[in-house]
Amino acid sequence: MAGFKSEWWPESNRNGGRLQIGIAGRIASEFAYRYDIIDAVKDPEGPFLCLPKIVDLRSDITTKALAEKGWAVVINEQEENFKIQDLERKVFTPARNQLICEAFLKEAQKDPSGQLGKSIVFAVNQTHATNLTKIFNDLQPESAVTITSRVKDASSIAKEFRDGKRRERIAVSVDMLSTGYNCRDILNIGLLRPIFSPTEYIQIKGRGTRRFTFKLGNTEYEKKNFFLLDFCGVAEYFEEKYDYSVPLKVPRGKAADEAGSGAAASGGNGEAGAEGAADSQAGPPSPREIPTWEGTDVLASREVIEVGSEGEKVDVMTFRGSFEHDVRKFAEQDGDMKAAVADEDDDAVETLMNERFYHRPRMHYSPDKLIRSYGVPAPTPAFVYNAVGKKPLPTKDEIVADTVDSIAARFNLRYNEQKWLDATSQLVADDPRALERFVMGDMTLFSATQFTNLGGIHALARMDRRDEVFEALRQSTLVRQSLLTV
Repeated sequence: MAGFKSEWWPESNRNGGRLQIGIAGRIASEFAYRYDIIDAVKDPEGPFLCLPKIVDLRSDITTKALAEKGWAVVINEQEENFKIQDLERKVFTPARNQLICEAFLKEAQKDPSGQLGKSIVFAVNQTHATNLTKIFNDLQPESAVTITSRVKDASSIAKEFRDGKRRERIAVSVDMLSTGYNCRDILNIGLLRPIFSPTEYIQIKGRGTRRFTFKLGNTEYEKKNFFLLDFCGVAEYFEEKYDYSVPLKVPRGKAADEAGSGAAASGGNGEAGAEGAADSQAGPPSPREIPTWEGTDVLASREVIEVGSEGEKVDVMTFRGSFEHDVRKFAEQDGDMKAAVADEDDDAVETLMNERFYHRPRMHYSPDKLIRSYGVPAPTPAFVYNAVGKKPLPTKDEIVADTVDSIAARFNLRYNEQKWLDATSQLVADDPRALERFVMGDMTLFSATQFTNLGGIHALARMDRRDEVFEALRQSTLVRQSLLTV
């Protein structure tokens, strides 16, 4: 799996056309993570939140179970085939659990004192959590405690763990600690189960994002990031495989998840979610003895992914889905906005969005976040019309072309002069540093290769009304919207 980059979504979806995001409704009601984590880590007075460092660790069994054909194995003289969501639900794999726990203890981030950093590990179900806790404690005595809804006094144990009143450094849970648990000194999140719901993945990541200052003697140490130790290919799933256009299945209750199939039942656009829904309608399944794989397992791959300040694809896509849901609701319920959209009154739409929609609590939408998340330097009305299905969102190339055509017609530019304008517009739309230099009037910008091919500075000096043309470009929507993200 390659390191995450700033352009995640497919070319067909990234800028052009209207993207229907089926998860929007669920996100709007449950979304705990706010996209302004990106602002928080970039804030010049911050950072106020931490980003994850993803450590992708896969055993041989995990790798095969993640493959399309699944993990084929003979158990009790019968050939079985298991996918990632079947492990610890339809087959027990003690060797894999042992290997994972050993790898977790080796890879997990240490705190400034040198001991294992406080950690939360998410298991498949209660049985899996109990088994993992036992393995951790066999490897490192008094290192782990199970915290699930089926454990007596679980809430008190969770508070003691949060407040540093317990010896254990690892809390093994299913869903109980995935939301609303604010343990600021968490340094490691362990994904020892698959996750198919983007909201759940974001919520779980949120347990590690809190800032914290460790104090050791008279010295203070700032928590810079947290480790997301991924043993089930979760990050890759949401980066490369999850279909953000398919509506989520309605999850079962949390108590059922804690006792049974956990995240697999809450998940999203795949077979696991459908299975969970079927279980809840058909009643309890017939008792079936779960087989145990008695073979061995080995670590097959290890990859460290540095997540940049732009976040992961799941963060961006859920933000987009939530925005489109919320702005549609706003346009339906606000009479003035409904009329402005119907009339395509850009000025009124812009004004109403600024006065009644942007910078509100919960999501804190703003023009700069929209431009960053969609990758298009479009004005607010364009995002609104796209969300309500009135007009597709223009691509960056279309905005550049419209800007060039408009300015060229205004100044009656010759062919070579229009080529200069087009090259400049393309550069400032793609390169934030070049944009800043252009706005500041830095003429050394035009020593770049694309301008050399047009004749260089000497050719530019012969361009009529050059200063007026470039000033028109500086005042264009393309440049003004692009500046919002610099």
